[in-house]
Amino acid sequence: MILEKINNINNRFIKSLKYTASFALLLLGLLILFDVVMRSFVNRPVIGVTEVIANSIVIIAFFQIAYTTSIGGMIRSEYVIQKAPHNISCILEILSLVLGILFFGLIAYASFEPTLNAYVRNEFEGHASFRFPTFPVRASIFLCSIITAFTYFLKMLLFISNINSNKTKTRK
Repeated sequence: MILEKINNINNRFIKSLKYTASFALLLLGLLILFDVVMRSFVNRPVIGVTEVIANSIVIIAFFQIAYTTSIGGMIRSEYVIQKAPHNISCILEILSLVLGILFFGLIAYASFEPTLNAYVRNEFEGHASFRFPTFPVRASIFLCSIITAFTYFLKMLLFISNINSNKTKTRK
């Protein structure tokens, strides 16, 4: 089925984002270690570590949101959905997925203009000794929000098609 192929491609892509984020987290850990060593033994901190860490953590978090969504790791009321009758639990599941689409769609919508402005105006964050560009952070928020909303959309379509295929199987 075409929907499953699209879902497999999406899952491979968001797994690559997850691995990229994990590698970046490892590099951040090494950067923090290097900064601590420099502060302790040489009494000279590495310039810009604070800005790099603060902005990289946002990128890392957004790189992993779509994967968290794909494995069902986002917070929701499992107890309510499981204890409700089948028809109501299906409606609640679809409502949960629609709210995820809306939430991340609104984040993408709200971050679109600031992302463009950061690129056009060449915005930077920090002070004179070290300045970090804001475009990569804003672009990751925008793009990963779109990817996460798309992942929720795929999950909703797969859930609905699963309900429909179960109904046709029970009728036969």
